Amino acid sequence: MSETFKPQCPRNEVILMKSATFGRMRIGRCITAEEAEELGPRFGEDPRYIGCSADVLPILDRKCSGKAECEVRSTHISDENIKPCFSGLTAYFEVSYTCIDSKISP
Repeated sequence: MSETFKPQCPRNEVILMKSATFGRMRIGRCITAEEAEELGPRFGEDPRYIGCSADVLPILDRKCSGKAECEVRSTHISDENIKPCFSGLTAYFEVSYTCIDSKISP
């Protein structure tokens, strides 16, 4: 399954990326507490299962900042050889961005 980040700004505004993290930051998004409990205590202690993440702001900044819209898939992150978690685990984005006026003031 591929996670997609697809921000859009209103007319005459562009994206300004503030933060971007990719991984499995906590229980709840890609795995429930019940599923984690079934996997046993070692699962929760290993940061490559939960709590694994990478700062991907430079990538999303390059692909999105200054544009009215963009699309970044988790496969783009893998293409950059960023793999903060065990292979085969579903990872997701946590991002913060704002839309700013695209006109440069004098």
